Amino acid sequence: MTYGQGLVKSDVRVQGNDLIKLILASFLGGWVSGAVGLGGGSIFNPLLLSLGCPPTVASSTGMYMIIFSTAASTLTYIINGQLNVPYGFWVGGFCVLGTLIGMFGINNIMKKLGRQSPLVMLLAFVLAISAVAVIYFGVFKIISDGGDLIVWGNICK
Repeated sequence: MTYGQGLVKSDVRVQGNDLIKLILASFLGGWVSGAVGLGGGSIFNPLLLSLGCPPTVASSTGMYMIIFSTAASTLTYIINGQLNVPYGFWVGGFCVLGTLIGMFGINNIMKKLGRQSPLVMLLAFVLAISAVAVIYFGVFKIISDGGDLIVWGNICK
């Protein structure tokens, strides 16, 4: 096998500081998305864009990476008996439907405009909404818990 053979312009060549940045951000991003419940795409998409990935490659790579953390989280909830499986299938089915409609729509918009900037703007919009929603719902959770910032619970019920 020849080094560098088969690479295309959109392939990320991770070496040196970029490799260290990618490894650290992947570990911390996985930890934060698992611990806080924040979507991994809001962490990985900006990282991949900063490494020079085209927006379509960054988005699809981020979605591929999230499959593994989502599967691990789902398995954990199933093992702990905290997942209503039929409800999960309903929600999952609508997520798949929404994903397909969204992909079709954004692809049509990018083809019509001849640029990938609508995808970048959409990613930035989703990131902004995520940041606001985490704070907004976090404040309501703190208020409903009686003002306690940290409420420790037992996940091994």
